[in-house]
Amino acid sequence: MKKLVLLLVAATTLVACDNGIGENLDALTARLAEVNAELAAATSGMQTSIVDISAELQSALETVQANQAQVQEAIATIEDLQSRLDGIISSLQDAATDEDLADLLAQVEDLQETIQELEDYGDTDYDGVINYLDKCPGTDPGVEVDTDGCPIND
Repeated sequence: MKKLVLLLVAATTLVACDNGIGENLDALTARLAEVNAELAAATSGMQTSIVDISAELQSALETVQANQAQVQEAIATIEDLQSRLDGIISSLQDAATDEDLADLLAQVEDLQETIQELEDYGDTDYDGVINYLDKCPGTDPGVEVDTDGCPIND
């Protein structure tokens, strides 16, 4: 029975101590519903922003990739031009100077003189008289000639 009395005292105390907890609980529930609505609205806006940002990032990535391809083409063109320029510089370094050309011209003139001497002291018609002394150049082979290289007439 003690237990029953204690239980009745506790129940009476709870009912008497309500002090508006139910009203406060209702107000708290209403405020929680408002916060949930505000959170849902904010989250929806954030999701929209994230979708927009993702689309912008994808577009930017495509632009970067396109630009990267153009940069690679430009680099290849620059490398080709550099290679050509190196070839031109090498050619210019190997090119003859005015002094080299003057030396070559002198050598050519010396060769021309040597060739002329060979022609003069050679026997192009094979008649036994050197060209320099041959007064009748171009006699036919086997024709008897005098000391001037002219045919001897019988």
